[in-house]
Amino acid sequence: MLLYGQGGEGGRGRAFEFHLGEWYNGNDATIYELRTIKASGVLQRGLVATAVVHDSLGRRRAFYGAGLEFQALRGAGQGRLGPYMLAAVQPGLSTDTGSQAVAILWSVGVGLEWRPLGWLAVGLETRYRLEDRGPRGFWRASPGSREGMSAAIGFSLGGHGRRDAKGASGSGSAPAAALPPPEPPATVSGNAADVVETAISVLGTPYQWGGNAENGFDCSGLIQYAYGQHGIRLPRKGEEQAHAGAEVTPVPEALRPGDILLFSAHDNGGVTHVGMYVGEAKFIHSASGGVKLSRLDPHDPDGAYWMTRWVGARRVIP
Repeated sequence: MLLYGQGGEGGRGRAFEFHLGEWYNGNDATIYELRTIKASGVLQRGLVATAVVHDSLGRRRAFYGAGLEFQALRGAGQGRLGPYMLAAVQPGLSTDTGSQAVAILWSVGVGLEWRPLGWLAVGLETRYRLEDRGPRGFWRASPGSREGMSAAIGFSLGGHGRRDAKGASGSGSAPAAALPPPEPPATVSGNAADVVETAISVLGTPYQWGGNAENGFDCSGLIQYAYGQHGIRLPRKGEEQAHAGAEVTPVPEALRPGDILLFSAHDNGGVTHVGMYVGEAKFIHSASGGVKLSRLDPHDPDGAYWMTRWVGARRVIP
């Protein structure tokens, strides 16, 4: 079982999880894990506390520890299956039938999560675990160290996906009514019109982490692709694109079609998401649901979420 609460695409807040699993390969133990994860972009990080108790020997063979957990690519949209990767390192106490020792529990694995509702998910995880008594390091663990595969099942409760306007602004007013999906501008003007039209031509393309071609894009891959089709080379990563071209004041009135919009998932943090302004107070970007249009409109729940995270803009074509 896992308790999980997230904020939205591009930066998902803090998650709380509880997992229940079994450790195999002769270890015959039940695993209990409690996590608190700070979610941001494709990489999530946080703390994990674990108790591993032998099914027949109980506390005479157990491990109790806490440490760091890292997760990558987690957070599929509502109604979707989402695979992800995870790894953890946890110092703690290892007990055996006749001894106790300081140990480190190393683990690496994969998970699969299905979220039928924004606040409910079920999932499976499998990991390779190494209980390094001594410790000496996972690369040269002592012969008596316990190791093998484990599996866990669970469900999650809590918010997931974009917050509504109330959650984004903290105004305390009633959530804004959902607006119809934004349509592409009737006409695109300006010196970067061709670049914008290229980006609009791939609307609906699936999200693909690391993708920069028509079979899938991540946020910075879409921007690099649209400009690259017109002979303009941009850096691959969003934090590098944040230094391309000239700075533009991040207010809708100052924007021109083709400007790169910069978003940050955390206060005083670096750029974690990018998009492209297309005109009519709209921008195109690749988020977890694929290439889409969003509004720069505080009265739109989706737009309110992104506007609270909008930190800058860059103009590549004057």
